[in-house]
Amino acid sequence: MHTSAAVAVAMTSAMALAWAVHRWLGFVTVVESVSMAPTLAPGQRLLARRRRATRPLRRGDVVVVASVEVGRPVIKRVVGLPGEHIDVGADGRTRVGGHVLDEPYVVHGGGRPAAFEVPAGHVLLLGDNRAGSNDSRVWREPYLPVSAILGRVVPVGWSSAAAGSGPGSPRCAAAPTG
Repeated sequence: MHTSAAVAVAMTSAMALAWAVHRWLGFVTVVESVSMAPTLAPGQRLLARRRRATRPLRRGDVVVVASVEVGRPVIKRVVGLPGEHIDVGADGRTRVGGHVLDEPYVVHGGGRPAAFEVPAGHVLLLGDNRAGSNDSRVWREPYLPVSAILGRVVPVGWSSAAAGSGPGSPRCAAAPTG
């Protein structure tokens, strides 16, 4: 009887710890489409850290966002930050405030061209596979509130260019990323 009580306490403790980690630290998510190819593949499992207000969002962050329009969480890249003017050209090139954004992770450019003025408290999200991504360019409401971001994807095993941080991260050729 003593052993079964110890097992019950251990199991309860483990479940409480797992719940706390999921609630406050991070979670596992699965890529469901080709919209982030070649950076991420369908079926790939990812670890995401819960977003904290202590680290501001950066252009190039890959995030998991609760999309009311799509009806499920989606994984996209932050391209437009609050207050920015973003142009996505028919040639697949993205411009921030008129300056071309260096996006080494975009292999399949194209898709629908569009221009955006990102409102305060919102972000503009695009898939890396621009030709095959259901993202801000086609959503009825292209801007997602920062509060809808569930977490940042942890770039385990990615190149720094694909991860969106460090050398080769997405940046404007002639302007700071803000």
